[in-house]
Amino acid sequence: MKDLVEKVIAEAELSNSSIHGVWHWRMVERNAHYLCQFNEADLKVVYLFALFHDCKRENDHRDLEHGPRAERYLRSIRDWVDLSDERFENLCLACATHTLGTKAKNVTVATCWDSDRLEIGRVGFIPDEKFMSTEEAKRIAREDDFEVLENFEYSGIIPEETS
Repeated sequence: MKDLVEKVIAEAELSNSSIHGVWHWRMVERNAHYLCQFNEADLKVVYLFALFHDCKRENDHRDLEHGPRAERYLRSIRDWVDLSDERFENLCLACATHTLGTKAKNVTVATCWDSDRLEIGRVGFIPDEKFMSTEEAKRIAREDDFEVLENFEYSGIIPEETS
């Protein structure tokens, strides 16, 4: 897994971005780990979503195709990603469609999306429960309870610092 993480970081144009880079990926990963305590989402898929979802952004502004680019990238390195076909397809779906603003019925995809949407405050938007799919993410947004995320300790796959 470490080799995969290093590969994705090295190949991501904006990995050092303070908005959509590795720091953001770690926050999404933290959120995913937290939310998985409250549902049956696939923790490995949501961890990988955190790593891949913004890895093919071309800028920190409006880049509506970054999700589909991330999906294409995932498919191009399929041999690197140790998931069953079904789990891999959930990861691809979550990455390709995470910016559409809809709600997911699949709990793993929903947890991926909510993990990212809970971080929207970093770009000046207030997270809104109407865009969340999981009950705990809705509660956090509704009650403005982001402290639970900030205080949550976890261990994940994305390193705290990149070289």
